[in-house]
Amino acid sequence: MSDLTTIYDIDFAKLYRNHAAQALRQPKTSADWDKKADNMRSGTGCTNDQYIQAFVSRMDLTDAATLLDVGCGGGTIGLAIASGLEKVYELDYSPKMLEVVAERAAEQKINHYQTILKSWEDDWHDVPECDICVSSRSSMVADIEDALAKLNAKAKKAVYMSMTVDKDFIQRDILKAIGRDDIGFPTYIYAMNLLYQQGYRVSVDFIEANHCAQKLLTQTAEEFVRSVEWSIGTLTEDERDRLIHYYHNHQSQLPTVKPMQRPWAFLSWRTS
Repeated sequence: MSDLTTIYDIDFAKLYRNHAAQALRQPKTSADWDKKADNMRSGTGCTNDQYIQAFVSRMDLTDAATLLDVGCGGGTIGLAIASGLEKVYELDYSPKMLEVVAERAAEQKINHYQTILKSWEDDWHDVPECDICVSSRSSMVADIEDALAKLNAKAKKAVYMSMTVDKDFIQRDILKAIGRDDIGFPTYIYAMNLLYQQGYRVSVDFIEANHCAQKLLTQTAEEFVRSVEWSIGTLTEDERDRLIHYYHNHQSQLPTVKPMQRPWAFLSWRTS
């Protein structure tokens, strides 16, 4: 610790990688997200929800013609602002999610878009540079330094990014019930400090957004278990038993895995 005299002596990239290695469950595969794609289709998701409006209202699209939406899912952000742009690129590693983008774009009569099947870890040499890059709730990666470098390399003007504020994605009481109230996931603070060290003037705002209730409710104990496992990884038999016990003890008010409201850090910075 004696070698740490200023913030520039702290290796935030290494700290993040260490934290992520301890916290991140088995990485989600493209097949995992393929199974979630139906929830992003029009009529099933919240395409005009509070979060989207809050995210878009914080973006400056002055003189911007092109946008790259990384980890786009069903095109939530990119399609919401496509009408004011010449071209939108929707990047995701889930083929089914990109199918949802195409379906939603057709419904909205948007044809000036292109889907790109890639992950954060892939080679991005052929990903086009755009005026704006967006990463909306999509940056839970093993190496945040590499992810930020990719965004900065492809953004001609600015990057807009939302990241988790809380270390947990699900209700703290649930984690306590199964003994998983520990280190939690790395938060936005790593990215903010890393970018500061690299010389970027990062603005940080916070979005307090309600989740859509229909996405949160679970109808059976098994569905409740699956929802928890999606967020924190495979449970042991003992953890499953304790979780089912917790579920049945809260039958008087149906438990939700995720909080009804969640804060997100909204980071924005200029690249030119």
